[in-house]
Order: sequence, then structure tokens, then C-alpha cells
Amino acid sequence: MKKILFTCALILAASLAMGQNIPGNLALKQLDGTEVLMKDVLKDDVVIVSFWATWCKPCQAELDALCDIEEMWKDKVRIVAISTDDSRAAAKVRSLVKGKRWPYEVLLDQNKALFKALNLTSIPFVMIVKEGETLYTHTGYTPGNERLVVEKALDYLK
Repeated sequence: MKKILFTCALILAASLAMGQNIPGNLALKQLDGTEVLMKDVLKDDVVIVSFWATWCKPCQAELDALCDIEEMWKDKVRIVAISTDDSRAAAKVRSLVKGKRWPYEVLLDQNKALFKALNLTSIPFVMIVKEGETLYTHTGYTPGNERLVVEKALDYLK
């Protein structure tokens, strides 16, 4: 019964984020501390946005897997990894990203402003955004999902 309720909650959360546009005037911090508006982050045609945290092992596994298949998406779509860690963990985010050498733009949503604006409830959470519009969302991570996400993003380029 708990599994059914949890699954329903995940489906509901994904459906709420689906079709919801990311607020363009919302500012997040880059790893160097400078602020960037989401409208500038999403200015490219197709962007994969991944919400994650340093304490979330499935999140890290998904970002590692996306890195492993970089040849599929490099120079075609951008991946933006948005950390939901609070301000106390900002240094940990920086060192983790540096150590893993992820080839993504990494942003900090330290107050979870974007996370809350999209009514998200769990991570990892991935969305594909084209010209500011959310076209696809996915919650959780199972090995192999990264290929599906990249293939979908590439399909949206056509």
C-alpha cells in the first residue's frame, strides 16, 4: 500500500511539473558565486535540467552516467545540473563537482526557490526544456534512464 501511495505521489509531482515553465526571472548562483537568470540558462534550444544533491547517491549515479555518454549529447544539447543543497553545503558541492569533472553547467538552488516554484518533491528529477517550455520530466534513477533522456532530448531537436 505504501508503494502504491509513493508511486502516485511521484506521478502527481511529475505531472505538476510537466507543462510548467521555469520562471525566467528566477536567479540561481553559479559555482563561482555569480547569479544567473534562468531565462539566460535556458536560452538554448534544448536543455536537460537535472535536480540533484550531494547526499543523493542516485542523483550522482545519474550525473556520472550522463557524463559517461557525453559523446551522445556533446555539442547537441546542454545539461544543467541544479544542486538543491543548502548554503552550508555549497563548498561540498564545489569540491564534488570538481572531483567528478562533470562537463555540465552546475547551478545552486540553495533556498530551493526553483525546486518549490516547480512543486517538486523529490530528487533526482530531470526535465527537458525547449525554449523555456517543459516537454518531459522524469523522477528517480534506474541505470539506463540516462540514454532515454538524451535520446528524447535529441528527438526534440528535430
